[in-house]
Amino acid sequence: MNQFLLKRSSILLLLCGLFFFFGNNLVHLTDPDEAFYSLTAKEMTARQEWLTPYIFNQPQFEKPVLTFWLMKVAFAVFGQTPFAARFFSAVFASLGVLAVYALGLLGFGNERKAFLAALVLCTSAFYLAMGKTVFTDMIFAVLVLYALLSFYLGFHNPAYKRLGILSFYFFAALAVLTKGPLGFLIPVLIVVGFLLYRRQLSFLVDPGVVVGFFLCLLIAVPWYWYMIAQYGQAFIREFFYNDHWRRVIEAEHRGNDHWFFYPLTMIGGLFPWSLFLAAAVVDLYKRLKGAMKPFEHFLLSWMLVVFVIFQLAHSKLASYILPMFPALALLTANFVDERIEQLRYGMIKKLSYVLIGFLTILGIASVAAYKAYKPYVSSMIPAYWLSASLLSISGISLTLLFKDKIRQAVALLSFCLVPVFLTAFMISSDLEPYISMYEPCLYVPSAAMHKTTILVAKAYARGVHYYTDQDVAVMDLGGQNYFSPHPIPILNTKEKLLEFLHSQPQIFAILKKSYYQYLTKNYADHFDIDVLKIAGVNYILKIEPRKPS
Repeated sequence: MNQFLLKRSSILLLLCGLFFFFGNNLVHLTDPDEAFYSLTAKEMTARQEWLTPYIFNQPQFEKPVLTFWLMKVAFAVFGQTPFAARFFSAVFASLGVLAVYALGLLGFGNERKAFLAALVLCTSAFYLAMGKTVFTDMIFAVLVLYALLSFYLGFHNPAYKRLGILSFYFFAALAVLTKGPLGFLIPVLIVVGFLLYRRQLSFLVDPGVVVGFFLCLLIAVPWYWYMIAQYGQAFIREFFYNDHWRRVIEAEHRGNDHWFFYPLTMIGGLFPWSLFLAAAVVDLYKRLKGAMKPFEHFLLSWMLVVFVIFQLAHSKLASYILPMFPALALLTANFVDERIEQLRYGMIKKLSYVLIGFLTILGIASVAAYKAYKPYVSSMIPAYWLSASLLSISGISLTLLFKDKIRQAVALLSFCLVPVFLTAFMISSDLEPYISMYEPCLYVPSAAMHKTTILVAKAYARGVHYYTDQDVAVMDLGGQNYFSPHPIPILNTKEKLLEFLHSQPQIFAILKKSYYQYLTKNYADHFDIDVLKIAGVNYILKIEPRKPS
């Protein structure tokens, strides 16, 4: 049995290596978020600073420090590369897959279900994408997952109760250092909700609960204490009010503030398992008043707590509900396996046929569109390999389904995204200027050449500063500072812009086409505006005062 578990774990680790690590150095840091986190880690490294996060050479209070600690370590080992920046996101994504496997073993008592749940999580589109990008959310979600795994270990096996409780608080404390108080609130509410529903709150009557709580305080509080002592109201207002409470009462991204945003994120994010998830949720709803197992109650509490907390907030981002995805994977795997076990082939077959049909169409379309997308995909993975893989997997899965070998077909489908995602993340240099500031920054001077302030569009400020080490000023006529203000000039009026244009004998700019057209229309009589390069949608400009003729 141990050898069997080791074999399955090895398969999962191999998939994680392919999905989360492979190709992470081929695409430079994207704007605006990857550049944001990497810039802070870079500035902390340059200052040999471990406690205060910095951005634009000033303390920044948007995020706690744990993610930046990890990135500093990765930079020290691998250098300041995209691979290093994304390294710990990939590590934690892999740890999350293994944790779901372990939690499935505990909760289901069924190795097959546990393995399928891990496969569902590993091959779901949104989880994979988050495992290959620089965010706090993957690290946060996996720490919450490990806190819940620890609790359920203690709940399931009384011999490990004390260890489970202490580990729960340990991982919750690390989550607080990753993203704030929600790192404690979310797992605690999930556990309390589950125990209330089961009428087993007596589980918490244990000295380990008190000891664990003080352990959590000992780990999580000192950094916050230091920041408050060092920066006082500036830190309190930015971190606790602006970055937490204000996001509850005000939408940072107003286009996302709809009731259906998170339900669609859940369904779409679990692709290619979306239809199975939808069916699993409907099935769970039907059984709410019937016979549900304790682990299903636990998953239900998990999903409801995460959904309600973030649904009530007006600021909505897809990444916020990433902590729910392990529960969604477990729920989906349980549904699929039980329907197969109960010989209810009809629904599973229909859902599988839809998925296989989609993959077949995608494979045919990729062949037909070969010439169109060839310039944008790295030559390291030829397009025909993707197409052939999709068509082969579809054909094999369909054959298995006709023979009623549904479990084998579903297992095969879990590997179907290997060629898709490997190709999706092998972006060529032709596409990179649309998502990264690396290439545009090659055409403006770095700080090593001469010191200047670069004029940039709002979304580009972090990436330009990261790649050039130059000061930046943001051209954003009629706009405001960032939701979490940055200590850089925001040129949001004509007067401020004109004053800046006169402030330097030579100005370099990286702007969108609309602002380039605005400059040429309004200032061409007084300034020479030369286009050095058009990279993607970015215009790289050199602006100089026009000399009298």
